Amino acid sequence: MEIRQFIAELKGRGVHRVTAYYAAGAWVLLQVADVVFPLFDLPVWSITAVLVLTAIGFPIALVLSWLFDLTADGVVEATPITSEDQISSWSRSHIIEFTLITLLTLLVGYMYLERLAYRESLAQPSTVEAGSDRTSIAVMPFVNMSGVPEMEYLGDGLAEEILNLLAKLNELNVSARTSSFYFKNKDVDIKTIGEHLGVGHILEGSVRHVGGRVRVTAQLIKADDGFHLWSETYDRDLSDVLAMQDEIAAKVVDSLQVLLPSRSRDALSRNKRVDPLAYDFYLRGRADLRLPQDTDNLKSAVNFFNRAVGQDQRFADAYAGLCEALLGLYSNNLDVENFKSAEAACHRALTLDRRATSVYIALGKLYRASGQYDQAIDEFNTVLSLNASSADAHVGLGDTYLEAGQEELAGHHYRRASELQPHYWHALMSIGNYLFATGKVKDAIPYYERICVLMPDSDLAFNNNAAAHFLTGDFEQAAIAWQRSLEIAPSSVAYSNVATTLFFLRRFDEAVTLYHKAVELAPENFELWGNLGDAYRHSSLGTELASPMYENAIRLADKRLEVNLSDADTLAMVGHYHANIGQRDMAIDYLNRANALASDNMYVDYHTATALASLSDTEPALEALERALASGYPLHIAAADANLDNIKNTPQFRALGKN
Repeated sequence: MEIRQFIAELKGRGVHRVTAYYAAGAWVLLQVADVVFPLFDLPVWSITAVLVLTAIGFPIALVLSWLFDLTADGVVEATPITSEDQISSWSRSHIIEFTLITLLTLLVGYMYLERLAYRESLAQPSTVEAGSDRTSIAVMPFVNMSGVPEMEYLGDGLAEEILNLLAKLNELNVSARTSSFYFKNKDVDIKTIGEHLGVGHILEGSVRHVGGRVRVTAQLIKADDGFHLWSETYDRDLSDVLAMQDEIAAKVVDSLQVLLPSRSRDALSRNKRVDPLAYDFYLRGRADLRLPQDTDNLKSAVNFFNRAVGQDQRFADAYAGLCEALLGLYSNNLDVENFKSAEAACHRALTLDRRATSVYIALGKLYRASGQYDQAIDEFNTVLSLNASSADAHVGLGDTYLEAGQEELAGHHYRRASELQPHYWHALMSIGNYLFATGKVKDAIPYYERICVLMPDSDLAFNNNAAAHFLTGDFEQAAIAWQRSLEIAPSSVAYSNVATTLFFLRRFDEAVTLYHKAVELAPENFELWGNLGDAYRHSSLGTELASPMYENAIRLADKRLEVNLSDADTLAMVGHYHANIGQRDMAIDYLNRANALASDNMYVDYHTATALASLSDTEPALEALERALASGYPLHIAAADANLDNIKNTPQFRALGKN
């Protein structure tokens, strides 16, 4: 009797209907939030917050429906059911209705809880251990069979997009693009490539583009014995290229016999269509980004990405590429407008696709460049929550922690990146740069030399190797490596570094000539103008020409500081420039700000020493120099630096070499 009465009470008070309506309404609300929230650039956790709030409201709704009834006269207290006739009547006529509503409620509740578990899983790193013994593969550039050199971008682009799809899977260890693409157009056998990249499988192929159709042949090969595991040819319209890439990636995974959970399997299917012309522009932009990152190549990339988003304004990857290209321009010329445009492109990409790791990587770099370190760390950690084996995310975290002065954490992430991709030259470069920046220059040399072996056509590898040898006093090896860098790519960096060598050899007039060539190639780089000012100040070409060079350096550096006020190195260098044109108060102000931000930074200490030496503040200059030397700055560089000439005749300076 009591059970029947309780059930009748549930029916009479409408509790069962409220349960069904509430569960269904919560599910609809979730669907709307999942679609609408990204359009307003709301964070991912905001959808989880909706789930939590609706779950909290559920028992409250049940209690209210039990206690009150909604009538024509308003909300009134519910009247208990006491009549046996009412109980029996309900039991006979409404049992089917109650059963159906209960089943519906349970079904919607199950779907609701499943969705909640899925949303929470997105915020957690994959349970696959990134460092485990995973199946490894490298994706090589697809050979252009079109007979037209201008179509080279298509094969490279298709291969890169397939690589990016496979790299989303924590179950696979995918060689980084910059490593595998190094072998493009090189006559090297599969086994050697596998050994060089440290992978067990190679995906290669070819592409032929005729009219509006493409023919793509792909084949998966075991690296150790050349055995073909799978091959297939696809004839498709250009508009079906995205779907074809998904199919190839899925076939590769099946052929490798890798078991994927549903979440990883879903990552291989993007379920989106992109305007074919927009996609073509996008692939051309990516091709420019694969070239050396000089200004002309980056501007060309920006042009193609702009045309891609103009054709398809919901193409997230194109906005991400635009962000990356603009950020590259900003790194080259320090033009603040490029930074602002990069920020806008990044946020637009994120609004369109919150699961695109390339967007989070670009945002992380953007926030790091502007000194917003906490935000940068959040973005790189988001990448790791989506792909725990992302070496690029660990490199980004390392770069961010290093700039934020947390050297131990920086070293941890650089080492983790190298563990994930032992043959990835960018990870090796990051460790070398980390050791270089923290004063362990000699320890950095083996990493740089290894990169020169992996990337013998990289001017950056030889440039960094030369810099390390230079700082350890091996000027002969430095000259050889810098000359090789200049032969590979006559860039502003290469001209500047050779000029710096001449400056320390006190060949100031020659240094002026090469610094001018560097400035011509990167006119927005304030450091080059500052170096040119130093060279003029000590040359026989007219010391009065130094002042306008320093003034230009200050103007450009201040533009950079508008973006990142926490850039201690730049602040210290600006202090040096002001000191050399006799602006004492301005120099001291910038130096104080730099030292307040990074009191143990050897480069800040060294620039402080050169600035104070120029101002004839001998004792403070010597104290700053001693701090720099104690942190690892090489004494032989200080001894050769003409910017310290004012303090070199002091007993304290002469005593430095004896300590």
